[in-house]
Amino acid sequence: MARSFLAVAFWLCVSFSVSASATAAKPSWDELKPQQREVLAPLAQEWNNMDSAKKKKWLGIAKRYPGMTAEEQQRTQLQMRDWYSLTPEQRELVREKYKTIKKLPPEKRHEIKQKWLEYGQTSSGDQGRD
Repeated sequence: MARSFLAVAFWLCVSFSVSASATAAKPSWDELKPQQREVLAPLAQEWNNMDSAKKKKWLGIAKRYPGMTAEEQQRTQLQMRDWYSLTPEQRELVREKYKTIKKLPPEKRHEIKQKWLEYGQTSSGDQGRD
């Protein structure tokens, strides 16, 4: 769980910011195309409660998904599941860490990213030991 939590935190830090808007918006889960529902399946239970900015972000990912490598697709699916398995408190902690890292100078953020990549390479054989 700790490793999943860190993976989600890092993914958020280097990929995109999370919107804080609280208004649920269209499209609803039932209005998504079958391909979108398939890609976004880990988000199904949360989808109708998401605001429009988050839905737009995830729909963009779903649109790019067919062009991803199999490894990127698998990583995206795992990250979605990991994020939505976190408690609201854990998500807030990740958001706070993201904000802190986002304020760092670019060279410090790059250093953190490099350390994370090195960690991922050295610990890839340790999956399932968390």
